[in-house]
Amino acid sequence: MLTPFRIAAAAGVLLVTGLFTTMGHAQDARWQPLRESAEIENGLLVVMVGSFIVEGCDDISVRRLRSTPYMIGLARQAMGLGFSQAEVEEFIDDPVERARVEARADAYLAQNGAARGDAASLCRVGRDEISAGSTIGRMLRQG
Repeated sequence: MLTPFRIAAAAGVLLVTGLFTTMGHAQDARWQPLRESAEIENGLLVVMVGSFIVEGCDDISVRRLRSTPYMIGLARQAMGLGFSQAEVEEFIDDPVERARVEARADAYLAQNGAARGDAASLCRVGRDEISAGSTIGRMLRQG
């Protein structure tokens, strides 16, 4: 069961340590409906980019009261596609899916002149996202 504590803990872990991925071995076909959902794919990108920013910029942190409901919404969307809670958790833990989403997040950061490991660029992108009021920015706070 998705308890508030489990969801908050998962959201924190996902935003602090990252989320899904691809490369390495063949993609699991059963996850295709999740990959084809624009809402879920965009949501995972938001979470991963936010995670990279929080990991790399000491001046920016996660807004847990905003990120937790966002993550619950993503899980509910996945379950709305017919996946069980256990399957959603398995998808989140899948190293291939994690690599896939990390690659998309790296590309997003690169398009915005940032890279993992470059604190100044991550802080700049984070501040820009916050100032713009983007979905990523609404998950973050400065200071």
